[in-house]
Amino acid sequence: MKKLYSLFEKTFGFIYHPVVRFYRFNGYKPKDFLSFVRYYVFGAKCSSDEKKYLYLDVTYLSKCERFAGICRVVSKIQEFLPVVQNEYEIVPVTGKQFLGFYELNTKKIVVPSENDVFLSAEVTQGIVDSNNRFFRKIQKRGCKLVFFLHDLIPVLFPEFNGSMKFYKYYKKYLAQLAKADGVICNSNSVLKDFKKYIDEKKIKTNKNLKMSYTHLGVDFKPVSFTENVRDSETIGFLMVSTVEVRKMYDLAVQAFDILWKKQLNVTLSIVGKYGWKAEKAKALIENNEQLGKKLFWYNQGISDKELAEQYQKCDCVIFASRTEGFGLALIEAAIYKKPLIIRDIPIFREVAQDNAFYFEGNSPENLAEKIEEWISLYKAGNYPKSDGIKYISWQESVLNIFNFIEDL
Repeated sequence: MKKLYSLFEKTFGFIYHPVVRFYRFNGYKPKDFLSFVRYYVFGAKCSSDEKKYLYLDVTYLSKCERFAGICRVVSKIQEFLPVVQNEYEIVPVTGKQFLGFYELNTKKIVVPSENDVFLSAEVTQGIVDSNNRFFRKIQKRGCKLVFFLHDLIPVLFPEFNGSMKFYKYYKKYLAQLAKADGVICNSNSVLKDFKKYIDEKKIKTNKNLKMSYTHLGVDFKPVSFTENVRDSETIGFLMVSTVEVRKMYDLAVQAFDILWKKQLNVTLSIVGKYGWKAEKAKALIENNEQLGKKLFWYNQGISDKELAEQYQKCDCVIFASRTEGFGLALIEAAIYKKPLIIRDIPIFREVAQDNAFYFEGNSPENLAEKIEEWISLYKAGNYPKSDGIKYISWQESVLNIFNFIEDL
């Protein structure tokens, strides 16, 4: 092996050394490239360690400052995998472009053996798509390659992407998933979207690819507080999420403008920081004459106790999103037993079923009409109750992921 490696360096040094300089410039060390060549080009043998390892991709989590979204999902998988099983030793790993994956703690290159598992719930741009050789090599060694898929929003709704670059990356990312041994989605809706996508795009798949889904877990507990006295005649509505274009805050604010012009005694509270591509919503909120009176925007971040207060003092929670990967926020509202007015999209139907009031369309007039209809039902006590929404714990969710892996 040493002789072969030495021959490679002498023969291809004119390529090898500039590449090493490139990776050093991008924060990599020459030994990263050396390890990659040794293990994944020349196929160095694995150690004779008889332990079984489950390598968990934490590339983005290890750098994540905001504990939310995908970071939260990966952290929960990492937390509960040792709880639901003792067959595998869990090894967190991080990826590098074109250079495979490295153990987070030891910085050693990942060299899986037969019966090991590589699991990724990350979507770090430039990592999964650039490591095709790594993934094919570990599969050839007998390691199970499994991905957790959150959604297909970047390819199904490219208008909501931050850039065309991410759209192109995500297409490569999904193509990589199709070559895996297993893909488990966070909902049946996402699973159907993925199957339809690979069929329509005629993406080459692993002939033994297995797919399934499990809902995300919830360990959310209501926070108690001393309830404030408010006008019982006022009906308060709440929206919780980052203010971004696909959440359709502009639609909601315009609908409430119609209600306020009709002199309806309603308020709208928005809890969420300003995201991106939501300039219209931001302007509608900040320039609204009802801001601070009947319209309230908590955009600087609030504590769990303050969020609990918002949930408990509102009468109804609205979700107008055009698309979502999973309806976790619906469950959060349901835990507080708050009624829901939500858009009629597949994932919301899957999560809430008949336990919510649905609306369609993208016109403020239509949404305002539906809110008025819900108010009539609410006053008559005939509105859909959210406490019938079913959910599972994070431990149950991670156990479902592990059982899927075991069945591969």
